[in-house]
Amino acid sequence: MEQYTVYFNPSDYPGEYVVRRFVISGMNILQDKDIWARRQTLEEARKTIPRTQALMARHPSDDPVIVEVWI
Repeated sequence: MEQYTVYFNPSDYPGEYVVRRFVISGMNILQDKDIWARRQTLEEARKTIPRTQALMARHPSDDPVIVEVWI
């Protein structure tokens, strides 16, 4: 299963939206070494996420730089 997390203003890319892909296999969650996408707007970042993914509600305990998660 794949998960895509959209961040805004992470420490490694300040002022940008960043999408990172994670692969979930059993009890393991593996992050890609490279970022999936860097964009200037949330709308542009969302366009990089495969259409097969579903938006999950943001959890209150998520890091403040996490905008949304797609599974």
